Amino acid sequence: MEVRREGQKGAALKGIDPVLTEIHERLQSHPQEWLQTLTENPGSFVDLERTVHDTFKQMADQLVAGLLAQATGGDAFTQGAKKK
Repeated sequence: MEVRREGQKGAALKGIDPVLTEIHERLQSHPQEWLQTLTENPGSFVDLERTVHDTFKQMADQLVAGLLAQATGGDAFTQGAKKK
């Protein structure tokens, strides 16, 4: 079973490791960007809070997709599913 990344046509997830790498990269860059935005425009807090929540929701969705891809990638899973 292939799980596709949101917004990336043709890019199939094969497991959790690529997802964790991408999440790590996002966590390295986003907080600095968010802090700069808030420092430059304190009035943007409500929009920034929504952006932070949306970003973490996307990362959670990606993590679940990676788990699903890894769990369903083996032959044992496929054979087990066929039996049911």
